Amino acid sequence: DRSANEDHERSMLARLKQQCGAQFTSKMEGMVTDLQLAKDNQARFEQYISTNPEKKPPLDLTVNVLTTGFWPSYPQNDLAVPESMSKSIDIFKEFYDLKTKHRRLKWVFTLGTCQIKGRFGSPKEKRYDLIMNTMQAATLMLFNDEEMLSFAEVRDRLNLPQEDVFRLLHSLSCAKHQLLVKEPSGKTVRSTDQFKLNTMFQDRM
Repeated sequence: DRSANEDHERSMLARLKQQCGAQFTSKMEGMVTDLQLAKDNQARFEQYISTNPEKKPPLDLTVNVLTTGFWPSYPQNDLAVPESMSKSIDIFKEFYDLKTKHRRLKWVFTLGTCQIKGRFGSPKEKRYDLIMNTMQAATLMLFNDEEMLSFAEVRDRLNLPQEDVFRLLHSLSCAKHQLLVKEPSGKTVRSTDQFKLNTMFQDRM
């Protein structure tokens, strides 16, 4: 969804095809077609929800269903997403299975984006809209139910490899926007560290 203009992309592909041949551009053409099909699919999903109100997901969900052969291979993992996310995923899967029985969805959480609302500060509470990747959001949402979690607890609840958890916790506790507080404090994350929500988080944005 970062393209400035789809018509320009198609025009560029037509020129490349003319100069380099159809084989050179076949995957790129597949990508552009895939994105259009994904938009149509999302529109059908929204119509499905409106006609089946009991199937409304707990979260606003947008899914891009793409064809594996046209795109680069992206790292996949078995992220254990929060219940509200997993329910939303199950509802989309149910909708998708109505349309086709021969395709299997593989979820690439490393490419997802989430917008979540955060309430910080005491006694005067401030609300922030936080935009982050799906894995960061899943990590942060663990602290809705727990005041403090150890590195090992975060790793086990997310069901992720240790290296991924190091990166995630570092991005949330040691980067510019410190949404988590690390104990002991420092600029590196260790497997013995403890984490809690930074309730005093502030930002001018």
